[in-house]
Formats: sequence, C-alpha cells, structure tokens
Amino acid sequence: MDPIKLFIRRPIFTAMLLLALVVFGLFSWPKMGVDMMPDMDIPVVTVVTVLPGADPETIEKDVTEPLEEVFNTLPGLHTLTSVNVENVSQIIIRFDMERDIDVAAQDIRDRVQSTLSKLPTDIQTPLIQKLDPGAMPILTLAFSGPLSAERMSNFAEDELKPALQQINGVGTVTIFGDQQSEVRITLDPTRLRAHGLTPLDAVGAVRAQDLDLSSGRTAESHVERIVKLKAEARSVEELRTLVLSSPMGIPVRLGEVADVTQGPAEPRSLARLGSSAAIGLTVTKQSGANTVQVVSNILAGIAGLQQRLPEGCELQVVHDDSKYIRSSITAVQEDMGIGGVLAVVVVLIFLRNWRSTLVSAVALPTSVIGTFAFMHLLGFTFNIVTMLALTLSIGLLIDDAIVVIENVVRHLENGVPPMRAAAEGTRQIAIAVLAVTLSVVAMFLPVAFMSGIIGRVFVQFGVTVVVAVMISYAVSMTLTPMMSSRVLREEGRLDRWVWRLVERVISAMERVYRSVLGALLRHRAFTLLSAVALLAVSVFMATRLEFSFIPKQDMSSVKVSLELPPGSRLEETGRQLADIAAIIQKIPGVRSTFITAGGGVKEEVNKGDVLVTLEPIRERSYSQQDLQKYLRATLKAVPGTMISVVDGSSIAGGLGRPQDIQFELRGTDWEAVLAAATKVEAAMKANPMFVDVDMSYRAGKPQLDVLVDRERAASLGILAAPLGQSLRVLLGRDKVGDFRQGGRTSEIKVMLPDDVLADPLALGSVQVRTLMGTLVELRNVAKLVDGTSAGQIDHGAQVRQITMLANLQGASLSEGMRFLNEFATAEFPPTVKTGFTGMGGELGDAMKEFVMAIFMGVILLYIILAAQFESLIHPLSIMMALPLAVIGALGALFLVNQDMSLFAMIGMVMLLGLVAKNGILLIEFTNQLREKGHGVHEALLEAGPVRLRPILMTTVAMIAGMTPVALARGDGAETRVPMAIAIIGGLITSTFLTLGIVPVVYSVLDGVRARLGALWSRGKKAAKMPVVDASSAKVDEGA
Repeated sequence: MDPIKLFIRRPIFTAMLLLALVVFGLFSWPKMGVDMMPDMDIPVVTVVTVLPGADPETIEKDVTEPLEEVFNTLPGLHTLTSVNVENVSQIIIRFDMERDIDVAAQDIRDRVQSTLSKLPTDIQTPLIQKLDPGAMPILTLAFSGPLSAERMSNFAEDELKPALQQINGVGTVTIFGDQQSEVRITLDPTRLRAHGLTPLDAVGAVRAQDLDLSSGRTAESHVERIVKLKAEARSVEELRTLVLSSPMGIPVRLGEVADVTQGPAEPRSLARLGSSAAIGLTVTKQSGANTVQVVSNILAGIAGLQQRLPEGCELQVVHDDSKYIRSSITAVQEDMGIGGVLAVVVVLIFLRNWRSTLVSAVALPTSVIGTFAFMHLLGFTFNIVTMLALTLSIGLLIDDAIVVIENVVRHLENGVPPMRAAAEGTRQIAIAVLAVTLSVVAMFLPVAFMSGIIGRVFVQFGVTVVVAVMISYAVSMTLTPMMSSRVLREEGRLDRWVWRLVERVISAMERVYRSVLGALLRHRAFTLLSAVALLAVSVFMATRLEFSFIPKQDMSSVKVSLELPPGSRLEETGRQLADIAAIIQKIPGVRSTFITAGGGVKEEVNKGDVLVTLEPIRERSYSQQDLQKYLRATLKAVPGTMISVVDGSSIAGGLGRPQDIQFELRGTDWEAVLAAATKVEAAMKANPMFVDVDMSYRAGKPQLDVLVDRERAASLGILAAPLGQSLRVLLGRDKVGDFRQGGRTSEIKVMLPDDVLADPLALGSVQVRTLMGTLVELRNVAKLVDGTSAGQIDHGAQVRQITMLANLQGASLSEGMRFLNEFATAEFPPTVKTGFTGMGGELGDAMKEFVMAIFMGVILLYIILAAQFESLIHPLSIMMALPLAVIGALGALFLVNQDMSLFAMIGMVMLLGLVAKNGILLIEFTNQLREKGHGVHEALLEAGPVRLRPILMTTVAMIAGMTPVALARGDGAETRVPMAIAIIGGLITSTFLTLGIVPVVYSVLDGVRARLGALWSRGKKAAKMPVVDASSAKVDEGA
C-alpha cells in the first residue's frame, strides 16, 4: 500500500506517531545540560615535577631532559613541549586525537616510575594530570573582611572550601591569596658558631626528634595493640626545648641557637577585590557536569554560607562563566523564535492562505522538539555548537513542508479534491524532497567525521543538523499531507488588496523569469561565459579575504597582565597592580576589578593580573575590544615591565596561552635561535598590527653564584653536597616537619634572620662541618659573585625553543601569520625552525579538514543526484551551481568586513546543501515533463516558472530565518553572525544564478548526452554489420 495514502487515511495513527516524538523531545529537554562547548576528550597530559631551590637550567638538565627522552617514544605522540622555571619542570604531552587518554596517562606513569632513579633524590613526586576541558574553572569568589590574614585564611580553609566542595557538581576548590600559619625556626649563625653547631645539625635534630612514628604491634594473649612513638612537639615552647646536642653532658636546646615563633607564612600570592585585601576561591566543576546547574547550586549554597561568615566579612562572586552561557543560549533561542515566526510569515505572504500556513508552521516546532529527543539520546548538551545548528536549521526545517504544501495547493487550484490533492501532490514531489534532504545530509555528514580538535567540536553540529532535517523530511511525508488533506481549503485564501498585489507581483516575476530564461537558453555561450567570469570574481574575492580561527567575542571580561623584572618582590607587584586597578575602576561600565599575583606551583611573584568584569554588553556603550585598545594606550608600562591586555575568558581557551599569535622558534644552535627571536621581536614591535609583543624566554634574573674553591675545600675535607644542602635549608625555606595543634597542621620551616638575608655577603659566615668534624665558614672555601640566570627556558621537540607572543589589533590571524612566515623566510638561518601553536597552529589544520569535508560532501551529493536522476550527466548541471554559491557568500563577508572563520566555513557548508536543493526542484520537474513528451527547452521553460514560487518561498523563508542571527548583537553574536551572513549572501546570489545558469547547463549537457548517445548507437550498429570477405565479393561479381 502507498505509505503516503496510509498516513492520510489514518490521521489518528499519524498524529500519535508524531506526538510520541514530541513527547520524548519535551521529556528530554529539561534533562539536557547547558554548557559553553560540547564535552570532549583532548589527549593532553601534563607532568609537573618540583625540585626545591633549583634554577631553570638545573631543572632543564636534571629533570626535564631525562623525562623528555623517555616520553619521546610514546605511541601516538603529537607534540612534546616543556617549560622550565625556578623549582618547577612542566612537560606538556599532546597525543593524536585517536589516542585513548587513560591508556596514554598510564603509559606516562609507567615511564616516570622507571626514570625516577635517574632524577635528583630530593624531587617531589611528579604530578601527572590529564587535561579535561569538561573540568574547568567556572566561578571565582572573593572573601574579604576586617579580620587578620591568618584568621581569614583559616576560615576559608576550614569553612568555605569544605562547604563548597560538598555542593553537587563541584570538583575542586583552589584558594589563593591566603596566609596559612607556620612555625619558623630562625637560626642565628653567631649562636650556632658559639655552640659548635651547623645549620644541618639543627635541621637534622628537628627531623630526628620531632615525629610521630608507628612502631608495630603487640601480641598479647587477649588483645593486639598498635605501638606508636609520639615524639612530636605539642606546643611552640616544647619545640624550643628540643635538644640539639649534649657536649660535656650539657644539653644545647633549639631555643638557644634560634628564635622559634608561630605566625602567618610569608605571602607568596595575593588577592584584592577593588582596593580591599581578599582571599580568592576558584571553583572547578566535575567533568561532564552542567555548568549552569553547578553554578546555580553554588549560588544557592553561598546564600546559606553568608549566615556563617564572621561579622563584617563578605563572600562575593567575581567571575561567573554561567552568566555568559545563559545569556548566549537565551539569545540563540530568541533568534530561533523570531526566525521561525518570520519564516512562517513568508509562507503566508507567498501562499495567501492561513490554512496552508498553519500546516507548514506545525512542522517547525515538531521537528525542533523531536530533535531534542535524539540529542539527549546521543548525550549532547545545549551548547554554542548545537544551538547554532538548530538556529541555522530553522529555514531548513520548514522547507520540506513548504515544497509539499505548495504542490498540494497547486493541485487544489486545479480542481483536485483535497484527499487526492494531498496524496498526488505529495507523491509527485516526494523523491525530489528526499533528494533535497539527502543533499543537506550529504554536506553535513562529513562534518561529523572531521578529525582533530575541530572534529571533536563540530561533530555535534553535523549530527544535530542531520537529525533535524531527517525528522523534518519525516514530518513532511506524514503529518503535512495528512493535515493538508483535512485542513487545506480554497476558502482559506486571503483576498484583500494587499494579498492580491503580492500575487500579481509573483505572477509578474514568473512571466519575466520565463522571458529571461528563454533569452538565456538562446544565448547559451554568453550565459556560460558570464558564469565563468563570475566564478573568476569569486576566486579573486577569496584571495582578498582574510582568515581567522574564531571571531573575537565580547564576554564582558578583560584581563590585564603585568610582569615586573625578574627578582621583583610580591609587595611591589601588588602595588603596581593596585594602581592599574584604580585607573580601570574609574571607567564607566566597569563592574569590578579583581587582583591576583604569584601563587600556583611556580610562585612567580613578579607576575599578576587584574580581572576586569564589565556590565553586560547591552548596558554599556563600548565593546570589550574597544576597552582593550583603550587600556593598551592608557596603561604605559614602566621600563622593564610588561603589560598585556587579553580576553578574560574565551571559547578557545583550551588551546593554551591566550595570545592570538604564538610563533615558535627552535633549533640546536641556541645562540642562533636567541638572535632570531630578538630580530623578530623588534620587527613585531615596529608593526602596528601586533600589540602586547612578548617572548617566552626570560633572561637576566638576578643570581648570587657561590663559586667553590675545589682545592681549598678538598684540603679542608669539605664536600660540595653538605655545602649545598646547608644553603638550601637556610635560603629555600624548606619544610622540616609538621606542627599539629588544635586540629590544625602547620609547616615547620628553617630560615636565616632578615638582616642576614638582606646582606648577601653575610652568607659567608654560614658554617659547614668538615670530614674531621671541625667547622669552617663558607667564605673560606667559596666566593660569592653576582650573576644572572634564565627566568624561563622552554623546550619543543626536545630542543630549546622560544615562543613569540602577541595579540592582533586591526588585523586578522592570517595577516599576522603571513607576516611572520615571510619574515622568517627572509631573515632566519636554516638552523632555526619555526611553527605556530594555539589558534594559529589549529587554523591550518581546521581549514584542511573543512576543505576535505566539503570535498567528501560534494562526492556524496553527486552519488545521491546520480541515483535520483538515474543519470551520470544530469547531476553535473546541479553541481555546476555549487561554485556560484560561493560568489555571494564571499561577497557578503567581504562587504561587512568579516574574516573567513570556522563558523563562516560552517555557513558555507550549509549553503552548498541549500543551493543543491533549488537545482533539484528545478531539474526533477523538468525530467517529469520530458517523460511526458516535452522537448528540452519546452520543459525548462515550463518547469522554471512553475518551480519559481517554491524556490523563492523556501529561499526567502531561509533568509528570513537567518536575518535575526545576522543582525544579532547580544552575547555570543560574534560566532553566529558570520554563519548567517555567508548563508544569506550566498542564497541571494545563488538563487538567481541557479534559476538562470542551471537550465542552460542542463540544456548543454543534454545535448552532449544526446550526441554521445548517437555516437554510441552508431558504433553499435557498425559493430553488428556482417563482415564481407574480399575474395568472395570478386567471385560473386564475376558470376
């Protein structure tokens, strides 16, 4: 039985079938998470190793190089880079996207374990972490008040952090700017000397005597008890009485050679909210958790925490990622709603029938809501990518219903009864509509299979579009004909003068189009040459268009980063950051400023940031990029300092550093690399397109070199090891034990007095014990010399590298990359290798993936068209229209000064599917007419005007659906606008070019096909003719 008739004759069955899909969609809707980007695994693992007291060169030689050697043979390795700073080695290992991250991390753990014997014995256990984009910081809080730094820190650690961690969806809570209590043992070199002790003697005694130690268990007859040695000091006074030695039976106690005090630790980080000191808390969500829901849970929890805060204290939200997510998702939903309404209005204008408009309008929410069910089934979330897919699909989702209804209405106008009109009209167009749907699927299915990071991001886009258009097709073949058979009536037509005027205009367009098409068919050569010329214009525009990775976004957040000269103290960093914050706070539209400095594993106290939170974009008169430009001009850096201005947050934040340009220079000749970096830095600073120019390499950090006289030391019996250990203990503020009191654990640290630390030459009085047991001052075996060291050393591919960093102002990413590539080719020696990371590194790979996806889509499209038309020639007439669509898309992007970004490329992919749709509708009807005996030109001249109305209707509906997106100005608009502009521009030009050029190409190719067929037939006839022997012919002739 004809399935279309089945759905028409069983309306309850049909309605319930679609209702079930809608119910599942509505059930799935509230269960789907809301997030910025899709959940994805990026196979990146970091290995952080701490060697206290080591300079970057020591870290590089003793820690990083041995680990890199074993990591370099990891299977599936993509890149291997490292950063070496004071005390810390950080190795970043990126694998191919197909590599299982859990297996890769285990391989790394095994190799680290096997390499530990080659590393220094006093390293801390290497920390191995997988990069999880789904477990990122989502909320920053500031805790401020009138209490002391120690009490504030204790409350944050004991009350706030545990309370936040208990909230559903919260992963970790990181505290910075705090000052925990510590016990300081400040050794007095003079008193140590008087008692014949060295710093190592004191440290050794503390470590040996201040401890709790499990010592086994008893084996009594009725009970088994654990034996534990409890020798930890229970008070500071008890620690002071700890015996270091007992010469002549007289004990020397710790308090006699050192000042033992308890108080706040030396600050190595700071935080300020505005002008007030604060403690910062960064909340990271669990992997896969819903960002918006987690933040909502946290804010509800904070409301309860406010009641428990000490008097006068405040807990405020400084930065909230969920605000932007909620706002951008809401803006997309608004665009969808407005676009859907406009698309329905277009149908009403063209058909002038409220009944047919109602039938087509029902298809839109049915398809969208039904898509939710499959999105939930596939584990998708509502994010920028999936919402963009739904927004761009609005015009598509109503297209199939429009084509069906228009054909049914045409049958009704010819006097066919509604039931029969619905069945025949739908059946006549069913194959064409299926081909239209499959053409869109053909273009988007390869997008779902792109590789690399871009593939992981856009797989949900491709799948969402494919699912949506397939549901739309199902609706158009079931619900639409069923409703048409019962709802459509001639009396539903609107007949006021406005509607009659619209009908006259459309009828006039059909007559004009018929005349123009006839002229084009009579001058086919001129038409084709004009098409080639237009194609050349599009190629020219493509060469003039610049490329970018992701458009700059206004997320109401700016970060000003400050770097002081190496060796600067935290207090000076904080003071300059406060000056910057004071200037920014005076700018209208600035909601708050939050200062952070130091902290983290690296504890770079000479670096800090001012996080600027702005009012929402609709509530201020300038953009985030305008403010960045203003701040760069206003905040003049003091000589020796660096100030850069970047986005406070970004959807590309997972690509590493925040700068637009990340240009790597590496090679085995370090001096050549350093010289090349200096050259390109000067060139970048001289070019106005580059701002915030910097390099990763840091030189000139002040250093005090202790030059040991080996012969003198050997003659006195002094080894270098205890000498270095003594300096480490006294200057490195090493932890030598734990002090537990009142349920709190504080670190015990040993150090020198401030007056000795303030005078480097006083270090010469530090004593070292010889092998004979005598004491010798440091100055007797070593010289103290001023020097410098590198502040940071980077590696790439196991050799030293320097990364040039910069942001772009008034230029695209491709322009900046082109300048640097040309400069490197002209100025760098062959030994210096270059490359791009970050957005620049991903741009080339992304464009290759999109080109491959489009190529595969075109192949699939040809296969679909060949199968539909049962011809290898006719699909080419439609395929010829694809390049013509590029003309309008590139022209539109060029006119509005938009770069070709990833999102514009997605628009181009969708555009190619839509262009094929118009050609299919035209050629399918032409073939139907030819089957009835019409000639080629006669069929084209009849099919063109008949199909003009549905082609214009679907095109204008698509443009109407895209218009709110193209005009968007809210949060997230920067990613949506390029897509919509490319689609609208391409649709406008391609529609007219398709209507004119596709029929001409069809006519030419049909003539070619006919001639080839004739030649083939002639050849077959010749092959069947009998071969006459020459001798036989002569005999016959003689006879």
